[in-house]
Amino acid sequence: MSGTVNSPDALVVALRQLEARDAELGAQAEARVRSRYGSSTDSSMSGYDFEHSYSRDAQATSRIDWVHQPWLRPIRFAYRHLPKSVRYLVKKAAN
Repeated sequence: MSGTVNSPDALVVALRQLEARDAELGAQAEARVRSRYGSSTDSSMSGYDFEHSYSRDAQATSRIDWVHQPWLRPIRFAYRHLPKSVRYLVKKAAN
């Protein structure tokens, strides 16, 4: 598809071509994944219901987000630049 689309009919044709190409690429990707990992019934995620996942509020990341606060940046920087043996001792003492 080269050039510009000037008419509504040309736009509809171009969109149909894109839809067909998208469907073709999707089928190729599905076949590639199926050949590599097997069918979806064989996978470990086959019985998992994604509709009933945890909400964003219930996720652990929202509860421990204080770690990323700006006031903690200098402390994180200093900790990361400590020698590994000292970091290990700090981590061991914290648990």
